[in-house]
Amino acid sequence: MKIGINATFLNEKPTGIGVFTRQVSSSIFRLHKELIIFSTILNDEIPSGLIHKVPEKMKGSSSVSNNLYRILYINTTLPLLCMRKFVDVLYCPITEFPFIPLVPQVVHIHDLHPVLFPSQFGMATARFRFSLKIMNRIVRRITVSSDFIKAELLQLSNIREEKIDVIPLAYDKNIFKPQEIKSRKEFLDRYAIRGDYILFVGSLFPYKNVKVLIDAFLNIKHLIPHCLVIAGRKEFAAGILPQDERILYMDYVPLKDLPMMYSYAEVFVHPSLREGFGIAPLEAMACGTPVISSNRGSLPEVVGDAGILFDAGDSNSLSQLILSVINNKRLHNELMDKGFRHVKRFSWDRTAEGILQACEKALKEKR
Repeated sequence: MKIGINATFLNEKPTGIGVFTRQVSSSIFRLHKELIIFSTILNDEIPSGLIHKVPEKMKGSSSVSNNLYRILYINTTLPLLCMRKFVDVLYCPITEFPFIPLVPQVVHIHDLHPVLFPSQFGMATARFRFSLKIMNRIVRRITVSSDFIKAELLQLSNIREEKIDVIPLAYDKNIFKPQEIKSRKEFLDRYAIRGDYILFVGSLFPYKNVKVLIDAFLNIKHLIPHCLVIAGRKEFAAGILPQDERILYMDYVPLKDLPMMYSYAEVFVHPSLREGFGIAPLEAMACGTPVISSNRGSLPEVVGDAGILFDAGDSNSLSQLILSVINNKRLHNELMDKGFRHVKRFSWDRTAEGILQACEKALKEKR
C-alpha cells in the first residue's frame, strides 16, 4: 500500500497543524516506507526522493491568490500526481482534498472552528462547510483527534459514525523534555524575560481565550514577582493585548527554543474555549512544567488528572489556581510527577499506526 500525504500547505514556520503533519509524516515513514509526500519543503527525517516538491505558491498563507491557487492545484494536479506516482491511498492532514478523487482518501478533521467561529476564518469557512457537505460521499475514512470532535462532527454534519476513527495526537519526546538549569539565565536574557514567569503558548485567535489569562494575571500581579509570557502570533489578537511592563508578547518562538520556554516556566496555562486536541499541555508536562487548563472541548481528555482544570470563563478562579501552584511547592511537584507519567501514554508512532490502519480500511472499503 503506497500512501500519498497532502502536505502542500506546509511552510518553514509550522505551528499546530503544521507540526502535526511533519511529525505524522516522519512516523509513517519509520513504520511504513512506501509513501510519497507532496510538499513545498523538505523533511530532514525523510529521504528527498520520497518528497514531490510542489510550487511555492502552495504554502499556507493568508493571501487570497495563494489560497485559490492551492484549491485549484489540489483539485486538478494533485489527483493526477497520485495516479502518476501509483498512490493507493491519499492521506490529507487537513480538510483540503480533491473533490473528484482518483484514489481512496483519508481526511483528518482537527476541529470545527471555521463553522463555529466564521468571523475568525474568512473565506476558509465557506470552503470548510462545502467540504463537510461532500465528505460523506467522496472520502473513505475520516480521522479525528478526540472523542469530543467526533461527537461534535456527528452533531454538525451528515457524516456517518462508522466512517470516523478517533486517533489521539502526541508530542515529540525527543525534543520536549526538561532542560538543564545552567542554560536558564542565557535563555531568559535572550528573550528579555526578567525572572520567573507564567507561560501561554499558542495562536491568539479569540477562541484561545487569552484575555481570561491576562485578566487573571492582572488580578494577582501585585502578589507575585512573576511576569506573563505569551508566545503566539499576534495578527489574530487585535484589541485583546493590553500593554503592561510585566506582560511579554513573544510572537513566533522557534521549535528549538520551545523546550526551554516550557521548562523554565513556573506554570503553563491553557485557557482555550475549545480545542480539537491541544498538544501544548502535553509538551509542557513533558518538560516538567505544571499545567492549568480550561475544562472545555477536548482538553479534559488530553490533560486528564495530570493538570488542574478550571472554568474557562472564570478569571478569578484561574487567578487563585495560579497562586496555588506558585506558592505550594508540594502541589507544584505533584503536578510535575503526574505530568511525566501522563505523557507516556502519547506517541507519534501510535498516532501514525492509527492513520495507517485507517488507510488500510479505506483501501478495502467501498464509499
